[in-house]
Amino acid sequence: SWKAPRYILNMPDTRHERVRKKFHILVDGDGIPAPIKSFREMKLPPAILKGLKKKGIIHPTPIQIQGIPTVLSGRDMIGIAFTGSGKTLVFTLPIIMFALEQEKRLPFFKREGPYGLIICPSRELARQTHGIIEYYCKLLEEEGAPQLRTALLQLKVL
Repeated sequence: SWKAPRYILNMPDTRHERVRKKFHILVDGDGIPAPIKSFREMKLPPAILKGLKKKGIIHPTPIQIQGIPTVLSGRDMIGIAFTGSGKTLVFTLPIIMFALEQEKRLPFFKREGPYGLIICPSRELARQTHGIIEYYCKLLEEEGAPQLRTALLQLKVL
C-alpha cells in the first residue's frame, strides 16, 4: 500500500530524468517509479531513519534512490551496482516495511509465514543480511512496533 509522496508523483517526468542523469541511474521498462533522493521522502518509519543515521547513512546511494521506491511500489526489478553501493538496503528495507504492514493488519501466529525469503550465495552474505534485518527490526520494536521474527537458515549441500 506504499505510495510515493504526492508532490513527487506530480513532478514531470523530465525532473525524474534529470535526477537519474545526475546520479548516473540507467533504467529500462515502462511505468518506472520516480527516483526519491531522501530516506525521509521514502516514508520510512522514524526508527529506521534513526538507525540509518546511527550507521552513518545520511543520503541514499544511486541504487537506493531508484531501487527502494521501485521495490516499495511492488515492482520487480533487477538492480546492478558495485559492491558496497548499498544494494542490500534496496531489498531488506522494503521486506521489513511489507512485513511490518502485514503484522499490523493481520498478525502471524507462531509457525506462520514466512512473509519474505532472501536466498544468498554465501554463508557470510546471509549472516550480514540477517544482521542488517535484525538491526532494523529491533529498532522498530524498541519504538513500539510489533515484533518481526527473523530466521537465518543455513543448508548444507551434500
